[in-house]
Amino acid sequence: MFVHGWSVRSTDTYGQLPECLAAEAGKRGLAIGVRHVFLGRYVSFRDEVTVDDIARGFEHAVRTELADVVSTRRRFACITHSTGGPVVRHWWRRFSLDPSSAPQCPMSHLIMLAPANFGAALAQLGAGRLSRMKSWAEGVQPGAGVLDWLELGSPESWELNHAWIRAPRDFAATGGVFPFVLTGQTIDRALYDHVNSYTGEPGSDGVVRAAAANLNASAIRLVQESTGGSPSRLVAGRAARAPTTAFKIVPGRAHSGADIGIMRSVRAGEAEHPTVTAVLRCLQVGTPAAYRDLTAAFTTENDVVQREEQVNVRRRKFLPDQTYIVDRFSQVIVRIRDDQGRAVGNYDLTLLGVPAGAGARVRPSPDLLPRGFLQDRQRNRRDPGTLTFYINHALMTGTGEVRHPRSGDLLRPAVKGLEALGLMIEPHLSSGFAHFVKGRLEAERALVARLLQPNQTTLVDIVMRRIVRRGVVRLDGLRQRNDRDFSADPPGPLLP
Repeated sequence: MFVHGWSVRSTDTYGQLPECLAAEAGKRGLAIGVRHVFLGRYVSFRDEVTVDDIARGFEHAVRTELADVVSTRRRFACITHSTGGPVVRHWWRRFSLDPSSAPQCPMSHLIMLAPANFGAALAQLGAGRLSRMKSWAEGVQPGAGVLDWLELGSPESWELNHAWIRAPRDFAATGGVFPFVLTGQTIDRALYDHVNSYTGEPGSDGVVRAAAANLNASAIRLVQESTGGSPSRLVAGRAARAPTTAFKIVPGRAHSGADIGIMRSVRAGEAEHPTVTAVLRCLQVGTPAAYRDLTAAFTTENDVVQREEQVNVRRRKFLPDQTYIVDRFSQVIVRIRDDQGRAVGNYDLTLLGVPAGAGARVRPSPDLLPRGFLQDRQRNRRDPGTLTFYINHALMTGTGEVRHPRSGDLLRPAVKGLEALGLMIEPHLSSGFAHFVKGRLEAERALVARLLQPNQTTLVDIVMRRIVRRGVVRLDGLRQRNDRDFSADPPGPLLP
C-alpha cells in the first residue's frame, strides 16, 4: 500500500516506484501486490481537516478496501511519503497500539520516505506561500489543520513523538510492526526558493531535516528546584530513548522532483535505484533479528554517505562553482511549563558553553559557543512556550578540517567543539504577585551527548516553579477592618 502527500490528484506522484518495486521484487522472489489509498481527496486544502481526521479515514479505508486481507489475518506493508509518515504513525498508535484493539496490527512494515515525523520548518509559512514553492508543491500541500500538526514543536507532534520515545522496545508490544525511515540530505537546486532559505537548509532534503525524519530520538525532563534565589538550579532527570529504529540516508536524494526526488526520480527499467534497493531490503525483513541486522547495516552505510556528501560542489556554466559543506545536525525541541502544567509564555533561553581544552577555571558563556553553531530557531505559533533549535552537531562536538574534494583547498579549519554545555532560562514574567525566577542548568560534559545526537531530535521538557506571593490573598479580622484601597499593597513574601 502507498500513502502519498496531500492534494495529489493522480498516481503520478509515486513516479514509477510501484512498478519498479513489483518488477525488482519478482526478481528477488518477493510477491508484492500494490494498492493505493487516496487520502488526498479527503484533505485538499480543507482547513478543518486534521491529522486525526485523516487517521480515522485511513482506518475506514483499511477495514473496507483491505477487508479480505484483514479478515484472513494477513498483513500489508505500507510505504509513505512526507506527511504520510506521521499520519500512518498516528493511525498505528490510535487503532493498533491501544490495549483494547486487536493484538496484531494489520500492517507489518511501515516504510517512510522523507517523513516529517518531527515536523518541518517550512510549515510555518502557511499554505498560500507553500503552494507557490516547487519543492513543497511536488510533495505535500496540506490545509491549515495539517499544517498546524507539521509546524515544529506542535502539541500534537510532541504527544505522538513523546509517546514513541517512551514506547516499549518489544516488537510484540508494538503490534509486530517493523518501522523504517529512508530520507535524503541532498538539495535539488532547481527547486531552491531564493526567498526562503529553508529549501536549501544543510542536513535536509529541501523540505524535511534528517533529524526531523529520524525516529531515533530522546526525551529529557529538567525540573527547577525550590526557589531559594535567582537563578535556581535545574535538575535533569534520566533521559529516555526511543526504540532503535532503522534509519537510512539515501545517497543523492532530495524530497521531491523528477530528477533526484526520493520517490519521483524512480524510472521503470532503471537498475539499482537507491530508493528501490533500500525499500526492497526493508521488505525482506521478517524477524526481529533481521531487523536489528539491517538497522546496524544502515548505520554503517550512513557514516559512509555522510562522509562522501560532506562537500557538495555545484558546477555552473560561465560562473564559478558553488561549494556547500553538509554537516550532521541535531534538532532540540524545548517546551517550558510551570509546575501546574501551564505554559510559561515568553522567555529567553541561552545556551552556555565551555570549549574543549579551555580548562576548569573558564566560566561557561554563550560567547564561547562555536561560531555558526545555530542554523535556525523557530517558536511554535500556537504554543509560544515551545522552541525548536537546529544545531550544527559537527561544530558543537568538534570536527576535522574540510577540504575541497578536487582542488584540496581548505574550506574550513578543524573545530575543537565543546567540553561542557549548560543553559539558562529567563522567563519574562519575573515580578509581581505571581512570577518566575531564572533557571540554570550547570554546564556539564555529559550534557553535550545527552542533548545533541547527530541526525536526531531531543525533546526537552522544562518545569519552572511558579512563585506566588502572600499578598495575593489576605484575611483581615473584623476588629482590624480597614476600608482603604489595597490595590497598591506590596506582594509580600513568598508562599511556602
